Amino acid sequence: MLQVFTHVNFRMMYRTKWYFLAFSALTMVVSGWAMATRGFNYGIDFAGGTAVQLKFREAPRVQDLRSALEQAGLGDVSIQKIGGAEDNEVLIRVEQQRVKGAAAGGEGGEISTEILESLKTPEERAAVRSGKIDLNMASQAALQEWLASRLPNAVEVAEAVVRYRTDHQGLLSSPGAIASIPGVPPEAAALLSAESTVGRFALRSVDFVGPTAGRELLHNTAWLILLSVLGILVYVWFRFHKWTWGVTAVIALVHTVFIAAGMISLTGKEFSLTVVAALLTVLGYSINDTIVVFDRIRENLRLYREHEFEEVVNASVNQTLSRTMLTSLSLIFAIVAFLMFGGDKLNPMMFCLLVGLCFGTYASVFVAAALLVIAYRRFGLKYVKA
Repeated sequence: MLQVFTHVNFRMMYRTKWYFLAFSALTMVVSGWAMATRGFNYGIDFAGGTAVQLKFREAPRVQDLRSALEQAGLGDVSIQKIGGAEDNEVLIRVEQQRVKGAAAGGEGGEISTEILESLKTPEERAAVRSGKIDLNMASQAALQEWLASRLPNAVEVAEAVVRYRTDHQGLLSSPGAIASIPGVPPEAAALLSAESTVGRFALRSVDFVGPTAGRELLHNTAWLILLSVLGILVYVWFRFHKWTWGVTAVIALVHTVFIAAGMISLTGKEFSLTVVAALLTVLGYSINDTIVVFDRIRENLRLYREHEFEEVVNASVNQTLSRTMLTSLSLIFAIVAFLMFGGDKLNPMMFCLLVGLCFGTYASVFVAAALLVIAYRRFGLKYVKA
């Protein structure tokens, strides 16, 4: 089996452990200072804002979209490609804006309208101003109202156009497609070809997250993490039959998550639901690594009852060190690749995973085991119940 360290005997559980614990304490102080003074850069999920999903006829260039939105002065904008490459869909998210005299729902509508207007070409804006209707953006009700003063069968024509648009991935590919729409008579097709336009994108959905919903989501997130930690505490307690094992494992977990969250705050990266998912992933990975170390400690305690507890723990950590490093390195390579090439949207999540993975590995070796030694020295215990 591949080994990083073979036949090693690092003295990590003796005097050296105090240096590791001091480093952890210092890192937690820095993380706490960052969260207390800088806070978090909350994304739309927590801060509130507007999310608009669009489908384009041709593959959109994210940089062009960003430039158009920046010129409109919409503030912090997040643009994410969704679906497959052939879907040509993007999700545009704009954080909560301060609009004087606007209600929450009205504000979301105003922002979504500004997004759509800023992405239109000058030709599309001119066509709409001249009275033409955009067949890719108009709802069935709006199209029916527009046709009512021009055709006697406005309802049937509007239904046929919307049905055809839905069957063709939500938009018309070109003005020439109007003549081939089933259920649209020649005179209606001629009218639409002359007095309508086919925009380069269609609106999929508009979602508005108010600040109250954002605060509620943040509150639920805190409870989710707390309940996860309590569940892990109970699991480790019952698995190893000693409360000290559960408490030391949870302290190491809290240490890891606290530092990962602190680094997100310190670097100013967006704190969103994907980062929460990363923190929960860190919890799962870290406790898994800690359980592996604790299992080896328990196994060795059964075999070497005559040895000092500190000596058994140190030997167990050395025996699992190679496995721990190989597992961590394989994950780090994948995370670094995502961090470098995954784009802006994945960057906060991957950064959180990288910090959490590194400190989770460090905590399972140098924090959880060291705290276990200190706890056993403090309470005068020598071995764990088999």
